[in-house]
Amino acid sequence: MARKKHTPNDPDRRQRILDAAIAVLQDGGIPAVSARAIAARAEVPVGSVSYHFDSIRSLLREALRSIIEFREQSLREWNETVTEGDVVERLAELIHAQITTGRNLTVVAYELYLLGLRDPEFRALSIEATSVLSRQLAVHLPEEEARRLAAVADGVQMHSLFLRPAPPVTSIIEELSP
Repeated sequence: MARKKHTPNDPDRRQRILDAAIAVLQDGGIPAVSARAIAARAEVPVGSVSYHFDSIRSLLREALRSIIEFREQSLREWNETVTEGDVVERLAELIHAQITTGRNLTVVAYELYLLGLRDPEFRALSIEATSVLSRQLAVHLPEEEARRLAAVADGVQMHSLFLRPAPPVTSIIEELSP
């Protein structure tokens, strides 16, 4: 039976390209990103990358959106298990997980967030990315305290990515505590 006209023969291709871009970012950072590298990783023709994304910059923005959505969903699930009384300890555990087992994705997230420092197109996404935790903490804490703790957590997490080995949860708790 002949395929219908105007129906995609590879409906998951765009998502595979996006996933491949994130994998390339995890392996080599922003300098490693190219249409060829992404196409090879996604096992698609190079032209498919430009068909689905009009530029590498737009692909990077979409990658950041994807990471933000993933983090927001993960934080919603995490937040369901947190109480006001254990929020700092649980946040320290979360940071520890993100700098150890989730390190590669966390590094990519920061690399993409930081593009917002110079690039107006990334700025709104970077602001969104940094406000995700604050919104989740505001479920348990006053809004101002949630913003403060999220900012401290962000700094602790970024700093911890430079340290080898990663600091233990107890050290992270100390840094987060007022």
